[in-house]
Amino acid sequence: MKNLKLLSVFAFLFLAPGVKAEMKLTPFETDGCTMFVDGTREKPELWRHCCVEHDLRYWFGGSESDMDKTDLRLKDCVQKEAGVTWATLIYNGVRAGHHSPIKNKTQWGWAWNTGREKVPLTPAETTIVLAELKNVNVPEVSMDEFLKFYFPNN
Repeated sequence: MKNLKLLSVFAFLFLAPGVKAEMKLTPFETDGCTMFVDGTREKPELWRHCCVEHDLRYWFGGSESDMDKTDLRLKDCVQKEAGVTWATLIYNGVRAGHHSPIKNKTQWGWAWNTGREKVPLTPAETTIVLAELKNVNVPEVSMDEFLKFYFPNN
């Protein structure tokens, strides 16, 4: 009996790491335009909503093409608010940040409690994300537009 208990403990220790942890998302948070201004001196929060939406999309991640689409949406949003110069500056900063050795907490897909690569969301992950988005209160983002743009088939 003692050997059976010992065998059970060893089996647990060696097999447990292979068991996937429950998938869940850490709570969403944003600081607006990370390491950059949220607007001009005259209008200090002019494009903040663009950055908040960008942060929301970065929160749950997805594929590399999803990330590219998200970065371009940020650029388009800032361009509508402040023009091509600010949009290009912010877009190039975000894109350069992908290659920086200095990473901040809010990298692409940072919300998952398990590491994820830049791959499309699985149907299970999509279900989790959609459920969590219903609970996220982000006044700067039109959730209906956000969902329609990023999840057109749901």
